[in-house]
Amino acid sequence: MPHALRFLSIMVRLFIAIEIPEEIKSQYAEAQEMIRSSRARLTMVHPDDMHITLKFIGEVEGSRLPPITAALQKVTSAPFTLDLGSITLNSPRSPRVIWGDVQDPGDCKILAGSIEKALVPLGIPAEGRKFRAHITLARIRQFHPDIFKEVAGISSSCEGSFPVDRFVLKKSELTPQGPIYTDMLEVRL
Repeated sequence: MPHALRFLSIMVRLFIAIEIPEEIKSQYAEAQEMIRSSRARLTMVHPDDMHITLKFIGEVEGSRLPPITAALQKVTSAPFTLDLGSITLNSPRSPRVIWGDVQDPGDCKILAGSIEKALVPLGIPAEGRKFRAHITLARIRQFHPDIFKEVAGISSSCEGSFPVDRFVLKKSELTPQGPIYTDMLEVRL
């Protein structure tokens, strides 16, 4: 093998998330059962994979992992609490996602902003869209108008709050059976 080829890095797909407690995941799993009867074609998120995405980094060379983890370890925030909101669609005109809204008094948005600021100097671009804390329950693969009625029927079916005292850098491997997430780093707040 040529000397230069030995140093080529493998690509890793990364994102940063807040983990969801099991009791919250169970509520959302029950809500998913209620929307399965929709005539829309849906891809459900497995309850074990539910989270709040703070930052999607995307594909990077594995050699970039050490500076990313070093930058994330410098991010600071006080712990905070998030309250669950209603289950809704991401857009009333062109829905693609069914999600659980999260009532964020600003703490989650500030944490996401701090993560962005820590990663931009590493060449990881800032997100163009406004941050909105949510927990994805399903992706709409083929729209059907009855999805509005189905979601309206479960909109207030999940409630509660949970403390946030850490965030996690995750590796995502896409497979035909769904994504496989591996924790790469946990940062305590």
